[in-house]
Amino acid sequence: PSASPKTFSRPLRARWLPPQSAMSAPAPNAEVPDVEVAVASPSTVNPTLSSAPQKDASKDSKLREDSRWCRSVRLLIIVGVTVVLVAVGVIMLVLFTRPGDGDKSEVAAPRKEHYIAQNYVDGRYEIVEKEGARIPPGGELSIYFVGGSNVAWQTWPDQLHGYLHRLQYKVAPQNYSHADFTFKTEVAPICDDEAEYVGLETSRIARPGWGSWGFAYDSMADCVDAPLFGETSGVYPFREIAGRDVSCLNGWACKPEMDVARQIVRVSDIAADASKADVVMLSTWVNDFKQQYCKYKCYNGTFLEHAEIAPITIANIRRVIQAIHAVNPDAFIVVMALYADAKKSLVVEDTLDAIAAINTMVEAGVTQEPNTAFVNFALAPGQDMFQVKPPGHPNCRGDRLMATQVMHKLFEHGILGRALALPTGDKANECLNAASCSDIVDKACCQAAAICRVDPDGTCIDYGVGEGAV
Repeated sequence: PSASPKTFSRPLRARWLPPQSAMSAPAPNAEVPDVEVAVASPSTVNPTLSSAPQKDASKDSKLREDSRWCRSVRLLIIVGVTVVLVAVGVIMLVLFTRPGDGDKSEVAAPRKEHYIAQNYVDGRYEIVEKEGARIPPGGELSIYFVGGSNVAWQTWPDQLHGYLHRLQYKVAPQNYSHADFTFKTEVAPICDDEAEYVGLETSRIARPGWGSWGFAYDSMADCVDAPLFGETSGVYPFREIAGRDVSCLNGWACKPEMDVARQIVRVSDIAADASKADVVMLSTWVNDFKQQYCKYKCYNGTFLEHAEIAPITIANIRRVIQAIHAVNPDAFIVVMALYADAKKSLVVEDTLDAIAAINTMVEAGVTQEPNTAFVNFALAPGQDMFQVKPPGHPNCRGDRLMATQVMHKLFEHGILGRALALPTGDKANECLNAASCSDIVDKACCQAAAICRVDPDGTCIDYGVGEGAV
């Protein structure tokens, strides 16, 4: 049944069917000779047949018609069976070539299922639009992410891509040479709406545990060996940044024995990739302000105030921005803010003022560069906003807030011509801290609420912390 029917190029004049006892099957793969069968006149073969009764001729004609009908039926059956077999084969191919649930690595391959996005005009979201934006509604843009663990162990880059996709933007895949992966890792939680962005590729460089200095230089040639605080012997590389000794080693706590310690992400490589991007997202500096948890070893054991660390961060980020703009002056750079401290899944409210002061200093420094914006965002106190493992990283709720604020910042600066509408002033804070989603009837408020999201049917529904976040 799987073989295709043989097609003859010659016309079939007539066919003689021998008695059943004389028929035998041809040898496998035997060729059929191109022989024309001449049909003699009945009177020539046997003159007596010319006087046969008319009813015998009618009978012969009916037999020939029956024979043609049988051949047509057989041909239709063969074609039908072939179509069914091809369809079954295609279905089996699709089923058995989908990504499975086999061995998992930390960097998860993007799943290929694509969510059919709800068109915004169907009424799902409340939006804002403007004319004259660099990328109009429905346009194409490319985005490149560079950061620490928050672009690997969180979902905000993927959620941002998902929102852009649903608002009819096309985030164009680029052949970035140095990106690590195009989707969140297995460490990140699985959000309630992951099906809406799971098939979208979002390129990024991620280095968990690194500080901003790991992305800002091309080599360690300017580093000077010095004794390392807490080590009884040996010397290790340091460089002076903003008047402070900063380790040239990378990884959490700048431990010299770590495999990644002497690795670097060359700033020239970042710039080369970013030369293809419309928007570059930088979130490389969170760990600059987490050194109290490892006895300030990356600063060689020297306790530094926040106001002393900020110039280090600003210098490193500006080096990256300048390298990108040297090859792509039109690239719009977005620097993400430092998020709140966490105690398990909750925001530490006692340090919110200190975090705000840090963000103010860094924003003032990096936005001296052209085509650069700083994205600040708030997480709701008293609500579960952080993953418990890995600790200190926003969960799906926090990531959604980060993504919506990035999109709104791009809209404000005239990069995007369409974005989600968000409330302002006191209303923004009220919506952020809303305790019940079912009571929200304003879609803009739902879009800004920490524990809610807009369902495809346009209603405001609860948004969980994500599977694996606790």
